[in-house]
Amino acid sequence: MNKKKLYIWKLATFLYSENMVMSGRELAEHLNRNKMLTKNGKKYKGNRGIYNLINQTWKWLYYDLKLKGEAKYVAKAFVKSNGKYAYK
Repeated sequence: MNKKKLYIWKLATFLYSENMVMSGRELAEHLNRNKMLTKNGKKYKGNRGIYNLINQTWKWLYYDLKLKGEAKYVAKAFVKSNGKYAYK
């Protein structure tokens, strides 16, 4: 799980630095394409599971690692299909 969180953190940092966003569905497709599957070995579908992963990554950075600035990258880089932040 931490490997995925680290990957999402790095991806968010890049997206944020380029003033870009990625939807949960796009992130799911990206992870699936790169063989980063759910803990059950299944593909992400771009629904609750992917948003849970984004939220858990944000919490890990914000609360566990105390990296609030880095957590902001995750918060702002990933969005829902309606354009709202995906980490909430």
